[in-house]
Amino acid sequence: MRALYRNNRGETFLKEVPDPTLGDSGVLIETTVSVLGTGSEVGGIAAARSAVQAGNDPGAGSARPMSYQSAGRVVEVSPDLESHYAPGDRVVAVGGGFAPHAEQAFVIRHNFAKIPDALDTAEAATANIGLTALHALRRAQFLPGETAAVIGLGLVGQMIAQMVQMMGGQALGIDLIPFRLQKAQELGIDLTLQGDADTLAAAVADYTCGLGVDASFVAAGGGPVPGRLGVRLVRPSGRVMMIGGLVPDFTVEHPDANPHTKEIDIRWVFGRGPGSRDQDYLNARTDYPNRFVQWDQERNLYALLGMQASGQVNVGPLLTHRFPFAESPKAVDLLIDHPDEALAVVLDY
Repeated sequence: MRALYRNNRGETFLKEVPDPTLGDSGVLIETTVSVLGTGSEVGGIAAARSAVQAGNDPGAGSARPMSYQSAGRVVEVSPDLESHYAPGDRVVAVGGGFAPHAEQAFVIRHNFAKIPDALDTAEAATANIGLTALHALRRAQFLPGETAAVIGLGLVGQMIAQMVQMMGGQALGIDLIPFRLQKAQELGIDLTLQGDADTLAAAVADYTCGLGVDASFVAAGGGPVPGRLGVRLVRPSGRVMMIGGLVPDFTVEHPDANPHTKEIDIRWVFGRGPGSRDQDYLNARTDYPNRFVQWDQERNLYALLGMQASGQVNVGPLLTHRFPFAESPKAVDLLIDHPDEALAVVLDY
């Protein structure tokens, strides 16, 4: 079978690899679609290419398979799961190392879920990003009626903004790219903003009657600047959620950008919920008792799929392009070279 690979130079290519076989506690699936987004998966490739262009060429070694989020039909089920899954079921798979961009995959329990009948397969295949968004809302302990600044309207930011509104809050979407602001507007986000820090701070103060937002969700790359903006926009004793591998530099540039004097809670979001960074959980060697861990990765996944199936979270308009799997490298190039027109690419198998 074919699988999508990348190397240290940020080059992507298809490679013939052995077909997977059924293992313990999981399902063998034939992939229907997978989704590439503008976030960490493609961002790492873009960073590698930038390093090469800057003269820091590491060589083309360490080719490794790309994996993030995919969906397909079950071909075979391990005996312990036969009461829950059957051949022909549509399932979505999530996680680096567990949801490969490949024609077939063996996916271990906790890393996949059955897709509701009402949900499109390609939309379900955004679940890894959706789980990050949902986990960010849970980490923020977001409450109905609160306001949120969502800084960065890539896929995860767009989904956070929708979830904020789904929970009865007001979402203020911020990005530098007009195309992304337009998408947020089409999806009914309360307010979209663009400009320098002073302009944004004034607009947020006006919207919140001078209070500031209750929570900032920082879902943008580009060094420490987005995090500093998140601090500036949030009210005293509010929360700033740092999503992904952001630079934790809160050097004061403005009186309202000091997390100490504003007594701000800064919380980090890394993963898809409890279990998503635990190799024993991910490899089905252990489980978390629901009595003590209510929203582990797998339960979050089923909750997210329900939100999508009901229309509360709508990712269809965010799937801006489709490519046949054979042209996967072109899809990666599009996301890196044209963030002004591409948010997510569906790969059809």
